[in-house]
Amino acid sequence: MIAPLTYTLANGLKVILIESHLSPVVSINICVKVGSVYETEEEAGLCHLIEHMLFKGTPTLGPGDLAKTIEACGGDVNAYTSFDETVYYCTLASRYYQKGLEILSDGVLHSVFDPTELDREKIVVVEELQRGKDSPSRLLSEELFNQTYQVHPYRRPIIGYRKTIEQFNQAKVLDFYHRWYVPNNMVVVVAGDFALEAVKNQINDIFGSLQPQGVHCEVPIEPAQTKPRSFRVTSKVNSTLLTLAFPVKSLAHPHTPALDILSHVLGEGEGSRLDHKIRDQLGLVNSVYSYVYSPKHDGMFVIGAALEQNKVPKACPSILSEIYQFTERKITHDELARAKINIKSDAIYELETVEGLARKYGYFENILADMNFGEKYLQAIDSVTVDQVIEVAREYLRPERLTLGLLQPEETKFPYPPPKLLQFAQTNPKKTKRLKVSQEILRCKLKNGIRLVLKENHSVPILTLRSAHLGGLRSEDKRCNGISTLTSQLWAKSTQNYSSEELAREIELCAGSFEAYAGKNSCGLKGDFISEKFHEGFKLFFEIFKNPLFDAGETKRERAHMIEAIKRSEDDLADKAVRQFLSTLYPKHPYGLPSMGTIQSAKGLNEQKIKSYYRKIINPKNTAIVVVGDFDIPSTLELLESELESLKFKPWRATQLPIEAAPRERQLIKTHKGKNQAHIVYGFRGLTIKNKDRFAMEVLNNILAGQGGRLFLELRDKHSLAYSVTSFNQEGIEPGFFAVYLATDPKKTEFAIEKIEEELRKITQEVVAPEELNRSQQFIIGNYDIDLQKISSIANEYLFNELYQLGEKDLKEYPKKISQVTREDVLRVAQKYLQLDHPVISIVD
Repeated sequence: MIAPLTYTLANGLKVILIESHLSPVVSINICVKVGSVYETEEEAGLCHLIEHMLFKGTPTLGPGDLAKTIEACGGDVNAYTSFDETVYYCTLASRYYQKGLEILSDGVLHSVFDPTELDREKIVVVEELQRGKDSPSRLLSEELFNQTYQVHPYRRPIIGYRKTIEQFNQAKVLDFYHRWYVPNNMVVVVAGDFALEAVKNQINDIFGSLQPQGVHCEVPIEPAQTKPRSFRVTSKVNSTLLTLAFPVKSLAHPHTPALDILSHVLGEGEGSRLDHKIRDQLGLVNSVYSYVYSPKHDGMFVIGAALEQNKVPKACPSILSEIYQFTERKITHDELARAKINIKSDAIYELETVEGLARKYGYFENILADMNFGEKYLQAIDSVTVDQVIEVAREYLRPERLTLGLLQPEETKFPYPPPKLLQFAQTNPKKTKRLKVSQEILRCKLKNGIRLVLKENHSVPILTLRSAHLGGLRSEDKRCNGISTLTSQLWAKSTQNYSSEELAREIELCAGSFEAYAGKNSCGLKGDFISEKFHEGFKLFFEIFKNPLFDAGETKRERAHMIEAIKRSEDDLADKAVRQFLSTLYPKHPYGLPSMGTIQSAKGLNEQKIKSYYRKIINPKNTAIVVVGDFDIPSTLELLESELESLKFKPWRATQLPIEAAPRERQLIKTHKGKNQAHIVYGFRGLTIKNKDRFAMEVLNNILAGQGGRLFLELRDKHSLAYSVTSFNQEGIEPGFFAVYLATDPKKTEFAIEKIEEELRKITQEVVAPEELNRSQQFIIGNYDIDLQKISSIANEYLFNELYQLGEKDLKEYPKKISQVTREDVLRVAQKYLQLDHPVISIVD
């Protein structure tokens, strides 16, 4: 675990600095200890409105400039308001962290709250409030809080009310802002790749001169609930939602870890008791869940379900019976172990990125004044016993403390008024006697030909395993089209030693995920789990890898699902346009086939063909395996050798496909479906994955694509041709493709194509501007760095570099190659590949 540096300025500002040089990324959080709890009735929604307004301008920044500046640094910025705090945050490339801190703090500390902008934003917030009224879950949740909290401000919605929002003016906003946005009521968190002394000096320069002031607010204590409550909400919805809640203590209370384990066993995940009993066995609900809401003040233990209206009378007592049985029926050690592993793994995965680190330490310091609470909480989870879980169930899940709510359509044959709901809730829980309570890397090849890459990364206790095999769509023909997709859907379903149910349980015990995948050029298996479950995870990965069952019944079911998906794909006009484009661009090559196949080809696939395909691709000579994460290379290599060397060498010859000649004349393919939008794909044959031009093509594509790209600015913003327009570049073992996609009014099709060609012609005739090249390069590199915070992303880079033998052994090679692209390179590849005299144009309207 990374040890943060923490200190307090003379004016009371708390600072937390977490250095991590694993990725060139920095995340900055400015946390303000004010949320809707600290508002009066007349101020309801003021915190949330101020959060919106802090992006609307300062003396040096115009409306929207804050976000634009951060995005130009290859980053993103946002904010959120909760009951207990307001947080402003950004994540960006580390070379811009000082700019990020400067811009974000300017917005937080120097917002002008222009009256005109304030009036505009009030309208936006009212629209947000109105949108929430269309959400069934939001309606039910707001009324649940209103009923559960009779006195405490948690009863009010964070967004406020229309009547309060509309009466806010500049004076009222500034008064609240100046009261709460003071240094002794803030926490600044910086996490990632930064220079420590430089950050400290900058924080002191920005915040050091701010004057502290007294901050105090009495929050009323919610009285103990002594009898059950019920409520009913109706709206113009189709959903029927049930909710049950019991008051519990705050996040810092010693009972919280045991309550979290109780919730996990009761209603979190497919293996939970409620899911197994109420949904699967009794069939009373379509879905069911539970969670513990543990804020700064006292919270709630919540159970929720979606169900059919006529099942409410049976579902309600059945759910409560299962809840109250916890006071009698002890949880098993297996349930306890699974709950602990999953809770801990969720907390661990949050620390994989600098955003997660910043948010974690900032939240605990802001809410509890204890940034190390997370570590203490996980220690407490480890020490929870079965008896403690039963004890908190008896303490909190009591009939007199129940609040029961129901959301129904306005027009219904089954009205259940609140008194009736309480009748459904009458069960008889038994009375029982109370209980006392190295950044190292290794590349090698095994004797049978399997290539291995092992990369240690001890930043977080996570392990990622990946296998890759040449195959995928490229290995198919029209007769077996779709076989790689179907194989991937079945590979991790069951094995020779585990049924699908048993395998799902084993995966859950590893606190991980295991699934297969298939693409255009390859397919394989991926597994992710926490390093605490190293041996169990390894064993399970290679059980799936070597012993898939490909059961006849499962094959039949998955094939039926795939056929239905193929039928539905005809309604996806954008996808239809892409498929039509590819089938024209590649009339003979497999790249022109649909990834799921056709209905006819899918019907011809069976378990025998799947097994044969699997045996073909699993050949050791066709296999690369990567392990990245928190492990030791020598011992892991021994395990890999023992698991893999039993796979026998088979004669192997990589599939060599002829390079199909690109179209030599303009081709226009149109399908008319009488729809409201015309979907256009306009493109050309592209590059192979080993082509050295791919870096320049990536930059070219970025200059055209995205919200800051030429296509968006010209075709959408200037000519209002489309809501959606972009370009994309995809390489292959044989030449891939480059294409532009646009959706527009069918009447504007010809004009849209004319404008696409106009923009493509421009980029083939003159060099791009220096600032345009630089912005594109910074965006690509920044997003690459941000993505590589994740262990799984690092594993994927090594895996496909090894499988395709790209020769890029260092992850720094890609950013270096992108940064070396010149304006002349972009012009050269544009002229070489954007052959405007013979494009393929696909239209579906």
